[in-house]
Amino acid sequence: MIEVAREPGRRRSGKASDFPAAEALALPTEGQKMIMRVSSHKTWRRQRGMVTAELAIGILSATMVAVCLAWGINLLAVHTECADAAAQIARAEARGDAPASTQARGHAPSGASISVDQTGSQVVVTVGVPVSFGKLISVGVSGSATMPKEVS
Repeated sequence: MIEVAREPGRRRSGKASDFPAAEALALPTEGQKMIMRVSSHKTWRRQRGMVTAELAIGILSATMVAVCLAWGINLLAVHTECADAAAQIARAEARGDAPASTQARGHAPSGASISVDQTGSQVVVTVGVPVSFGKLISVGVSGSATMPKEVS
């Protein structure tokens, strides 16, 4: 039996199915028992270190993502440096200015390979450099520029 107080001092009793609120709250019907499970102390002690392990894995994952993003930004910076050096060298070569070309080669990243190809009326310069991530990964980054030859 379920008793419900409708008004102070007045009670109504009946079966659980007589009360629509009992169905909405998913209360047990007659003949069913309500079982509440409470964690035992042993279960709590077994799982006490789980937060530490999850935190350690989370911090490690966040650090790895940050390192990969930093390396990606470094690759973009090296690519921009290669493209700028290639444009400067291509302008100097298109003018036929050897001293300016030598000076522009100094703006290339250290260890860069520079190739100048003068075909027809154009000068194509490619500057490439290997960028490594420790001993794990090595990626070749390059930038190129094309300039028309100036007629003198």
